[in-house]
Amino acid sequence: MIVTCKQEIPRRWVIFAILPWASFTFNSAVVGTAFLFSLKKFIENPAGLTFIMSIPGILAMAVSPVASFLSDRIWTRFGRRKPFIIVSWTGMLTAMILMPLMPNFWLLLAAYILYHFSSDLNSPMEPLKQEIIPPKDRVWATGAMAWCSNLATMTFYFVMLGRFDDVSYLAGLKLDGEWVIYWSAGLLLALLLLLIILGIKETDPKSSLRGQKLTLRNFVGGLLDRELWPVYLLVFGNACLNFYAGLGALSNLLYTDQWDYTKQEMGVNVAIGGIANLFIIGLLTAFASKLNRMKAYQTTLCLSLLGNVLYYCYVEFVLPDKRPTLFEIIVFGETLSVLAILTGLLYVPLVYDYVRRNRMGTYAAGASIVGLAARLITLNGVGLFVTFYASVFQPPAGEMTRVVLHNPATRSEFVSFLQQASWPAVDSADPITADHLAADVWQANGMIAQTGRTWEIRHGNKDSETLEKRKTDLEAEKSALLSREAMARDMEAARLRKLGQDPSTAHPGHSLQPRIEELSHEIEKLDAILKTRAADFRKQVSTVLGGRLMADGDQLLDARMGQALVVEYAIAARPASRAIEQELDALRRQDPAVIDMRPVKIADGYGLAVSTLMTGGESSAEAQHRLQASLDHLGVSRQKSLVTADSTPASSRIQPAVTLDLQVVEEPLDTYVSPVSRLLHAMLAPFGHELNPARRLMATGSSLRDPAQTNHVRAIPGPVERSISVTAVLEPQAPGTPPRATPGNKLEEKLSLVAGDKAPEILAFYDRLEKAAAAQRITIAHPVLTSGYVRMRYDYMSGYLWMFFMGTIGIILTLVFGKLEARGIIRKRGVEEALAS
Repeated sequence: MIVTCKQEIPRRWVIFAILPWASFTFNSAVVGTAFLFSLKKFIENPAGLTFIMSIPGILAMAVSPVASFLSDRIWTRFGRRKPFIIVSWTGMLTAMILMPLMPNFWLLLAAYILYHFSSDLNSPMEPLKQEIIPPKDRVWATGAMAWCSNLATMTFYFVMLGRFDDVSYLAGLKLDGEWVIYWSAGLLLALLLLLIILGIKETDPKSSLRGQKLTLRNFVGGLLDRELWPVYLLVFGNACLNFYAGLGALSNLLYTDQWDYTKQEMGVNVAIGGIANLFIIGLLTAFASKLNRMKAYQTTLCLSLLGNVLYYCYVEFVLPDKRPTLFEIIVFGETLSVLAILTGLLYVPLVYDYVRRNRMGTYAAGASIVGLAARLITLNGVGLFVTFYASVFQPPAGEMTRVVLHNPATRSEFVSFLQQASWPAVDSADPITADHLAADVWQANGMIAQTGRTWEIRHGNKDSETLEKRKTDLEAEKSALLSREAMARDMEAARLRKLGQDPSTAHPGHSLQPRIEELSHEIEKLDAILKTRAADFRKQVSTVLGGRLMADGDQLLDARMGQALVVEYAIAARPASRAIEQELDALRRQDPAVIDMRPVKIADGYGLAVSTLMTGGESSAEAQHRLQASLDHLGVSRQKSLVTADSTPASSRIQPAVTLDLQVVEEPLDTYVSPVSRLLHAMLAPFGHELNPARRLMATGSSLRDPAQTNHVRAIPGPVERSISVTAVLEPQAPGTPPRATPGNKLEEKLSLVAGDKAPEILAFYDRLEKAAAAQRITIAHPVLTSGYVRMRYDYMSGYLWMFFMGTIGIILTLVFGKLEARGIIRKRGVEEALAS
């Protein structure tokens, strides 16, 4: 049994005392990150998201201080802090069970508020922990708590977050990943609630405040106690810097919406840093215990702000696409995480050095009001700032068309041309006004440029934005109804299965299908209106640009049919894919005519099939001799060559091949290497890892390999700037293969003329090529690439500017606090009390 108010305690007591906080960290991740994605099903706007996420802060300003204030002034048979904690955790457990089941925004919000109302009653938890742990043990206790909290965070991001969208079945019942995340957090709460009830005993401190009534005068007077109010400067400063390691909830949208990383990639990123922190926290704890807490705390705050400024500048001004790699995110994130951990190790013990035991609840009440007010400003401020920044600097929501021009244009010239043009009325399209037009150079890889051939043109349209918002609301309602319908059907099927009846006949007693069909019809109507408006805008853009657009078919620079020699060589065992790619890369450098190298199964075991173009009218014998010479040279020069020198071919054959030279929007080679990525590859170079600038082209060629159609494919840079050249060996087609439809545009007509009787296969290959290239952020040029309604684009990185402003205020307040302590106005009364006892 753990007992409070002891001057000396066993280390195991500290471990048990901090376990509830580890649970609280896991639950905070669930109701922070996971809830954000639950909420995003109903609301999109960053200001709206951050406002909803700040509602608990408004609520906490009333509930949390009262709970903390009263916990200094009552005594029960269970203690003075535990009654609040038991009620609190019971309410949080109930909310955790309900949240993933809520079918609409309002019920989800109600469950969210219930959780945070209950969570606010938990505010006496921190004073209880500080009463268990004496001042001299608080640094290492904070380190141990940080270690456990880090483990909980790592578990959430690495194991749980990536499962958010999963669907599984247990005993015939459907289980969404979202449900599992919330309910696992609820289970953890239940287990540790038992630990608090049965494992902690409070000692009566005989407080002089016991029995004091909760009146406005007593409440305000207690909060403004002359011992406490100066400490609030430290609290407010820390709260202003609460998000110094990121943007709060918007950090998740920065990863997923702006940088296009998946939830699982985001989770792995956090987990990698978490694994490192498991080792770092111990070192930092030992280091922090030897420092002057105030000076070290001020230093880490300044370093944290500086680190975030450097990170912002690196992303915005060093990276041409403003999208850091996962490694870069980990490097900067872990650096800032180390500073954040050290700051926390110093802050928590530091602030309680100034507070006596019988004032801890009162201090917690005042600190919660001050801290929540600062976080309310910070959280809502960043959401409003990002929304304001987007409205001023980002393209508006409305109709969008992406086009490719015949010749490059500068942004200023092109925007001026669009705004001064005479826009025709097309069908039912809205009139185009200059102040609603926006245009930016567009590339699929996100590269930022002021000059280019490919442009995204937008027409801001509030009416379309309203229609799309209505469509989103209807889709959210339909999704919830479909989930309820599926759950009812699954439960009915399980009931029938237990009765020995056919579960396929399951039909819910009260079907939601009529409402679902009604919603589907409304959604289709709204979608048709939005598509019609986008099509009209596309016609207007095409009319205005006229001859400035590239001509359809010009993207095909050249197309030529040829013959390829495919030679098979026997090898000892099936090689690894990486070994084949390394061998192929070396062989292509030796002989540029080589197309591909593929593993094959031959009569005697495994083999490699090597393909090469027959160039310059050479015969099959000449082509085979050239290929053999290259392989022999490779077998001698490479230590672990897959095909040894003087190997005898097992077989050879001649197959038709096609080469397409195509104009693309982006530069196909990744020639820019950022400083951090350069450091990573320098570290990996001794292990045989080489940075290949053609990696996106290689991935495009790999994804086009299909044993039934084109098993040998090569994708390389094309003959002119921003072009690619793709060569494929055509496999024999099965009899009765249905021919592709006749050519539908100039490009397909040109391909058909070159391909002759192979036209259906070449056209099918081109369709696959467009998709494979797009998957690697390589866009084949067309006069009009796409059109449709698009939402407003938010730049979540702009939120860092607001955070820098708030962080600067926090550092100034912390420096003022240090000056007041140096002048003797503020004393470490908590330490003095512990020494006196």
